[in-house]
Amino acid sequence: MTVQARPMPSALRYDLTILLASRGREGRFRKKQVELARLAPGELVLDVGCGTGTLAIAAARRVGATGSVTGIDPAENLLARARGKARRARVAVDFRVGTGDGLSFEDASFDAVLSTLVLHHLPHDVLRASVREMRRVLKPGGRALVVDIGGVQDATKSTLHAPHGGHVGFDLRELAPRFEPVGLTEIDSGPVDSGMPRLERLWYVLARAA
Repeated sequence: MTVQARPMPSALRYDLTILLASRGREGRFRKKQVELARLAPGELVLDVGCGTGTLAIAAARRVGATGSVTGIDPAENLLARARGKARRARVAVDFRVGTGDGLSFEDASFDAVLSTLVLHHLPHDVLRASVREMRRVLKPGGRALVVDIGGVQDATKSTLHAPHGGHVGFDLRELAPRFEPVGLTEIDSGPVDSGMPRLERLWYVLARAA
């Protein structure tokens, strides 16, 4: 059910790829995610697999000075660029090296956890552990927003993960029922437009911690 991960590009190439793929509209996509997560001023937010930090920065703007945002990613080169972007945006984000299957935070530390285009990269055991960890660090009533490949795909279309067409083998809609046993109850879901024509169609799931 997972997609083979590709070698990670340089941080600059990573951002340039997204800039070109989104035709300069990445900001709209990130703003939409912030809205879907129902972030509010004063909340504590964790972005798992934050990459170069664009979503984390958008979240920091929403929660304001009374809130806080932490972003984790296993790639230090991406985090270095994220820190520079946050400085230029004049927002405070705590960027740390880390992975979703072993979060270095206390139980019930966050009001919201975000994860975008991460789960489809993970082997089954790491994916399961990551979902459990997301639940563990959420406060009771906290929210997890997962955005990933999902929905009806066009198998004839060349996409980022299927350049010769065909199906990528991952659908967030099929994974979502597995959230309930770990204490995450789905409260909203649906398609979300990334603004990137070559990216597969995306689906979001918003779940609340029991």
